[in-house]
Formats: sequence, C-alpha cells, structure tokens
Amino acid sequence: MNLLCRFEAGLRPGRTRQAGVEVWIQHYDGRLKAVSEPSLEHCLELLKSYDWESEVSSYEQALEEGRDRCFPGLQLIDGDRTLQVMPMRAQRAHYSYSCDHPLRILSFFGASKTLNAWDVAPEYHTTLIKNHFERDQRKLVRMLIQLASGDHEMWL
Repeated sequence: MNLLCRFEAGLRPGRTRQAGVEVWIQHYDGRLKAVSEPSLEHCLELLKSYDWESEVSSYEQALEEGRDRCFPGLQLIDGDRTLQVMPMRAQRAHYSYSCDHPLRILSFFGASKTLNAWDVAPEYHTTLIKNHFERDQRKLVRMLIQLASGDHEMWL
C-alpha cells in the first residue's frame, strides 16, 4: 500500500497565502523536511545539489519489496496551489500541479484539478518554479500543458 503523498493536512489554510510559498522535501519513505526560508534560488539549488539519486534508488528498492513509499521530491505549497517537482536521473523531473477551483454549477462545492508533465528537461525548471513563486498560474499551466503534449520548441 502506498503512503498518501499529498501532505496538505499539516498546513493551516490562509497561513500559506499570507506567508508565501512553503517548501518541503519529501523523502521516499514519506518523511517530510521543511525548507527554511524558501526562495526560487534555494529550490533550484536543492534540485541540483540534493542527493535525489539516493532517494530515487531507495524508492525503487521499496517498490520492489512492496514497502510503503512516496516518490521523493520538492513540494511547493501556496494555499490551494501545490507544485510537486519529482527529480529523476540526468537532472530531469516529473511535475505535478494541483489547485482547487470552485465549480460553476454548484458553487458551494470545490473541484480539484491536477496537471502532470513527465520527464521534463532541466532547462525548464527555472521558468516553471518561478511561475509558481510569482503566482502566475496561467503561465505555469500553459507551460505544463505544452510540456505534457511534447511541444517543447515554443519554450526554448
């Protein structure tokens, strides 16, 4: 059985919107470590310098053995918007972006939307993470859709 890999349960709504983006390192075994004073530069440095190779190898071993696991990565949380950056080998990463939107028909219910882009090359990391920090949801979503569809040329 997999661990629940979304960890918004520990966050207080409203606090993140006022305080800015909260960043966590999620380990393969579900442990979380808060990143103190998160910034775009700090997140980009973590993507380059953290031992993601070891985390991914431990995840793969846990998968083979049928143990509980979560894909390791950086979790960037800003209120109802979460950008998960899951580093792979060769500095590539998977991206998962989720946000809550109200439904138009039944406005008292909310709807959660998720968008994934797999095997994203390192030259896109800065722009994707910057768009999240700047709360430019339109650019972030547009870029993830293009990357997910394989149309990378427009972003280089």
